[in-house]
Amino acid sequence: MLPELDLPTVLILHKLSFVVAGLCFIYVRSQSRESVGLGLLAVGFFLVALASILVGAGSLLQGRAYVFAMAGMLAGLFGYAVFWIGMCRISRQRKRNREWLVLALPVVICLLIIAAGLYDLPHSRTIAFQTTAAALLFASALTVRADNLTEPLPVRKPLAMSILIAAVLTLLVAVGIAFPLKAMNIARNAFFASIICHFAIAFFVMALVKERTEERLRGLVGLDVLTGVPNRHSFRSRLPETIRYGDAIVMIDIDHFKRINDTFGHLAGDEILARVARELFTRIRPVDSFARFGGEEFILYQPDIGKEEALAFADSLQKVVSSITHVMDDQTVTATLSMGIAVGDEKTSTAMSLLKKADMALYASKAAGRNRLTLYRAEDFVNEQFMRRNNDT
Repeated sequence: MLPELDLPTVLILHKLSFVVAGLCFIYVRSQSRESVGLGLLAVGFFLVALASILVGAGSLLQGRAYVFAMAGMLAGLFGYAVFWIGMCRISRQRKRNREWLVLALPVVICLLIIAAGLYDLPHSRTIAFQTTAAALLFASALTVRADNLTEPLPVRKPLAMSILIAAVLTLLVAVGIAFPLKAMNIARNAFFASIICHFAIAFFVMALVKERTEERLRGLVGLDVLTGVPNRHSFRSRLPETIRYGDAIVMIDIDHFKRINDTFGHLAGDEILARVARELFTRIRPVDSFARFGGEEFILYQPDIGKEEALAFADSLQKVVSSITHVMDDQTVTATLSMGIAVGDEKTSTAMSLLKKADMALYASKAAGRNRLTLYRAEDFVNEQFMRRNNDT
């Protein structure tokens, strides 16, 4: 059976755990500079380790130990406050200046200790320190968990739980100090268990950075680089295999786009393409799926919209795009759209069959002179010549 660790040994390991975890934050920051807050997490843990050093140095002095103890207390509380700021920033990936107001808390706590004349009482200082640190850790855990609503990542739950356990253990240290006879080994055991929590926090923060990077890469894979809207692959992954009655697919094509490229150049054409894509994308419903299908062609899937509403919506898109003026080489250019719509009925069961019908309707619009909207009706498409793509874009 292993011998039980004494308190001084546990405190040394506890101090080292802050240093090692801080070094982990610095390493991750060097590998992923986009993660806001990692540097603050490292600074926070280093300050807590410094606090322990100052308190230990003060215990070697006679008469002035409380000076080092109060300096250590201030440094440690600053460390936990900075840790909270860092956790807020890495969780939300944005900076808010009002977060720095929390740095007033360590100053207020230390001033209250001095004003109450408790600065020379180790137990009172320790209880105040551990209680305040626990409150800041609780706040950090709540922040990580609450931000799961805006950025749901699997690692948030274990990270929040690790911080929460560290907060409980920090509070138990205060209990152990307050009631030394009734809770003989609480402080020592809590210090020892919190060492594991510090490593767990560092591990899950690294996992958070990794998951966020992977999620961003998955998002980029599904985006069209030129327009910033979803691409064809992303659209197909969201398109259901079975079509319900009232679902609609709209094929959209920018009229005479080749002429725009030939006249004003491809950069001008790209600018018009990107702007039209953004205008279309910002107007779809939250349940709709939209993508650049290829070239100057876009596709829109609208579940459970119905024929009349689908036609009205497509007509509004045409009017919006045609009202936009693009200035190219001191000339005004207006883009128009040809559109084909197919709406699910009793005979249409698959997405690919509905997409094929919308494509046929699109080329019917182009064959009829462009800048128009065509609804697929089976009786209008008996002649399969509409399926031939013999119209220049």
